[in-house]
Amino acid sequence: MRPLLVRRTERLRSGKPRRPGACAFAACLFLSAACRSPAPAPRPALGSTPPELARLLEAGEEAEAVADFDAAGEAYERATLEFPESAAAWSYYGEHLRFARNDAAGAEAAFRRALAARRADPRAQAFAWRGLGEIARGRGQFDEAIAGLERSLDVQPLADTHRSLSALLATERRDFAGAAAHAEKAVALDPGDPIALLQLAVQSLRAGKRERAAEAFRDAIRIAGCDERGAAGHPVHCCVLYNGACYHAVRGDADGALAMLRSFFATPNHRHITRAEILADPDFERLLGDAGFRALIDEYLTQ
Repeated sequence: MRPLLVRRTERLRSGKPRRPGACAFAACLFLSAACRSPAPAPRPALGSTPPELARLLEAGEEAEAVADFDAAGEAYERATLEFPESAAAWSYYGEHLRFARNDAAGAEAAFRRALAARRADPRAQAFAWRGLGEIARGRGQFDEAIAGLERSLDVQPLADTHRSLSALLATERRDFAGAAAHAEKAVALDPGDPIALLQLAVQSLRAGKRERAAEAFRDAIRIAGCDERGAAGHPVHCCVLYNGACYHAVRGDADGALAMLRSFFATPNHRHITRAEILADPDFERLLGDAGFRALIDEYLTQ
């Protein structure tokens, strides 16, 4: 189970994300295990973001929404060059480097610039700490990752950070009760976040709350704009597809899990999750002996 980054410019302005169907999210940017991530970025107080900076960040998100990551990177880099004292600019750029470019060192430097920026705001700093926690997770430094994510929540509670902790606790610690608690908090902060809803659905299944799980799953795919197997007439955030596959796998629906995984592998950024990470994900334990599951992994992932 992994987390997502949602539409961030709106969060800069109002704290309310657009739905992933509209932004594809930009990116599979705060994706899942790989999508490690998530989740969404910072927002200064209403009206405090310079209009040109807001335009650059929005241009980056629009480019991400159509998988033009070169253009997105150019917009975010330009934001840091023109607004080097902006924590928001560095947080956006850091997440782009972390997720779209798999440049952990560059992302870490950018997040630290966000924390040190003169034009600071709590949400941008919380997002930077979340990014540092995700980078530590990617390095296998799980205690450090948890510390960074908890530091993010201390600065400002974000649904994205709760998603990250839910994913880490479930996958690396197998602390499913803790994962459920953070999924609940993510949904409470953002009830329209399909990734948080899918995390809640999976942990509700583990707790035997099947009706609650089914309700959360239905809400998630309705918001994401896809059907129960990930089919849609528009781009769907890769984290929706990956976590939807997790839900089907935990409930024992191998066909549904494979359909969602196949849709996930069709997204541009599916390689942010490695073969080893998928095979180690406890949500897929029941599928490890399934020939179709193994064949699908072999088809798309060779590392």
